[in-house]
Amino acid sequence: MQHSTELPPTAPPAPAPHDPAARPTTGRPAHARDALADTEPGIPAPVLAAAAGIRKAMLVPVVTALAIGTIFVAVYLAAFHAPTARHQPLGIATSDTVAARTELALNNASPNAYTFYRYKDAEAARWAVTHDKVPAVLVANGHHLRLLAAGAQGPSTISGLAAAVNEAVGHPVPVDDVRPLVAGDARGLSAFYAAFGVVLAGFLFAVSSYQIAPRLPLTARIASMAAFAIASGIVVALVAHTAMAALPAPFFTVALLVGLLAWASAAATGVLLRLFGPVGMPVASVVLLILGNATSGGILPATYLPSWLSPLAQVLSPAAAIRGLRGAAYFHNAHVIGSLLTLTAWVVGCLALQYVLDRLAARRASNPS
Repeated sequence: MQHSTELPPTAPPAPAPHDPAARPTTGRPAHARDALADTEPGIPAPVLAAAAGIRKAMLVPVVTALAIGTIFVAVYLAAFHAPTARHQPLGIATSDTVAARTELALNNASPNAYTFYRYKDAEAARWAVTHDKVPAVLVANGHHLRLLAAGAQGPSTISGLAAAVNEAVGHPVPVDDVRPLVAGDARGLSAFYAAFGVVLAGFLFAVSSYQIAPRLPLTARIASMAAFAIASGIVVALVAHTAMAALPAPFFTVALLVGLLAWASAAATGVLLRLFGPVGMPVASVVLLILGNATSGGILPATYLPSWLSPLAQVLSPAAAIRGLRGAAYFHNAHVIGSLLTLTAWVVGCLALQYVLDRLAARRASNPS
């Protein structure tokens, strides 16, 4: 009987040094084999694992940035390169003859540009201007005319109205600024700058929050947003109200409106990221940073925006915040309640939608089909 002895298994021959298969593996998943090489030392492994292929890494940033830049240029040029009034409120407190002649001249020069409001005397006209019912009122001063105006509406608005009235009556009409801007806000843009900065901060907050912790529980995310909103309101109020005296509204009102705007911006960006994933970031930048700020009324009132753009001024959060800030600063708290309600609705609505999306996702995960 012959006995056979099993030979020990032999190891496979070592690949030649020049063999491409001899390169050490990085432990990255198969879908990332075509990702960009680690040309910079010290990049964390999760970042490398999520790296895109060369073609995607080159094209996606170009397309995204070009699209956002094109939308920005198109919207802002459409809104501000040659603004014309549409149903701009204008008060008149003169005799019926002068009022009818002025209205006819303005309508002939620019049809549908103005909406006229009649006031019985200069006192009623002044009340309307200082409570933001109309930005200016043409008033009879004996045998002369004058324009009662609120400079706090912004130099562009008042100068445009004054020029139109001068042309309509046929001679220069003196302007009496009954609600001027404070010295710290010579151009009336402080509310716009404050709102723009806070919207940008809210956008960046939400993006960084989702990048760092995409699966953070909603309760923890709400707590984080609340801390961000409170800090934003206090910091902006300290800068704009206390340090620079650019927003002469009460400190608490400025902090509350700005804080709600910060929270609304963060919550809106967060829910768009939750809905659309990576595409949510450019979508949020278009909605909040481009459309939101263009329609905010910080540069020109909504009555000077194109008809397709002006309706957004009634619903987007930046416009609501600016209305409230200006109303609190100059117009006896006009629009403050409405602004608070609009901003609160944005916060609650976005958080409620995110809660629903989270519950639906959890239900699908627990009951896979």
